[in-house]
Amino acid sequence: MTKQPGAQLSTTDYDHLAASIRSDLHAVTTVRVDDLVLEGSPRLDGENPEHIRLLADSAGALPPITVHRPTMRVIDGVHRVRAAVLTGMSEIEARLLDCDEDEAFLLAVKANITHGLPLSQSDRAAAAARIIGQHSHWSDRAVAMTAGLSDKTVSRIRNRLTSETPQSNARLGRDGRLRPLDSGARRQQAAAMINDKPGAGLREVARATGLSAATVRDVRQRIERGENPVPMKYRAPEECDDDAAAIAVGRVAQPSTSGRVTRIYVPVDVHMLLEKLRRDPSVRFSEAGRLALRWLHQHTVDAADLENLERGLPDHWAATVASLARSCAIEWVRLAEHLERRTT
Repeated sequence: MTKQPGAQLSTTDYDHLAASIRSDLHAVTTVRVDDLVLEGSPRLDGENPEHIRLLADSAGALPPITVHRPTMRVIDGVHRVRAAVLTGMSEIEARLLDCDEDEAFLLAVKANITHGLPLSQSDRAAAAARIIGQHSHWSDRAVAMTAGLSDKTVSRIRNRLTSETPQSNARLGRDGRLRPLDSGARRQQAAAMINDKPGAGLREVARATGLSAATVRDVRQRIERGENPVPMKYRAPEECDDDAAAIAVGRVAQPSTSGRVTRIYVPVDVHMLLEKLRRDPSVRFSEAGRLALRWLHQHTVDAADLENLERGLPDHWAATVASLARSCAIEWVRLAEHLERRTT
C-alpha cells in the first residue's frame, strides 16, 4: 500500500506496508548482487565488518533481503549482501517492494531496529530528524516507534529542528487521528462557549472547537472546580507571567476575528469553593490547610468589593495601592502555578 503522489504518508498506511512485509505477502525471487544499490542506508558509519564476517561464516540459510524495486536499493539486508559477496555468491534471495523512496527509508529504519544489527543511537537520532523533516505532521510517539527512540528524545530533536524545518500545526498519532497542537487556544474557546452557553452539550462544543468530547468534559470540570481550563503544559510562557489579572482562576483568552486576543473571565463561585475546602477533613485538620483557609477567607474579594475599594481610595494613594496590589497578585500567581504543576 503506497500513498498517492503528493499525499502525506499516514502512520496507518505505513503500518500496513510494514505488516505486509512481515507477513511474507511479497514473493521471494532471486536477484543479481551486482544489480543492487547499497547506498542510502540509515547507518551513518556504514556496515560493520565483524557482523559481515559472522554472517558469512553462518552455516544456515539467511533470510531474504528486502529491495526497493524501482531503484534496486536494499531496504533491509546490506550486511547479508556484503556477506554474500565475501563468500563469492553472485545472486541472493530477495523480496521486491513497490513503494516510493521515502517509504523505503522508513522501512529500512524500522527493519534495522527490530532485528539484525541494531542501529546506533546516533543513527536513530539522524533517522528521526529526517522523518520529522519529511513528516512533520507525525506525532512524537509515531516517530519514536519508527526510529526506536523515546518520545522525549524525539521531542528534543523536533525542538532543535523547529527553526529549520516548517512544522505542521497538528500531529498524526499512531491511531491515525489528527490532533491539533494549539490545544490551549481551543480549550480557551471551549471555556468561553461553555460560559456563554451553559446548556451546550459536550459534542456541540467539541464540534465547534475541534476538540474531543473527553477534552471538553475536562475543560468543563476544570471550570467547575475553579481551575484554569488550560493545564500548565499547554500554556504559553507569557500566560504564566501575566499581570495581576491572572489571579482570576477562571480567566481564558478568546481570539477575535482580527487575530487579537481578548481576555474574558469565566465566573467562579468563590464561596462554594471555599465551603468545599472547609468541609474537607484533609484541609481542616492540617496546619497548612487551616492556614490556607484563613488566608483565602481574609484575602478573597469579588468584583463588588473591588469597585467599592477603588471608589473609596483617594487619588493621591492610587499608585501606591496599585503597586501593593500588583505585588500581592504576583505572589498569588506564583502559588497558583506551583499548585497547578502538581495536577498536570
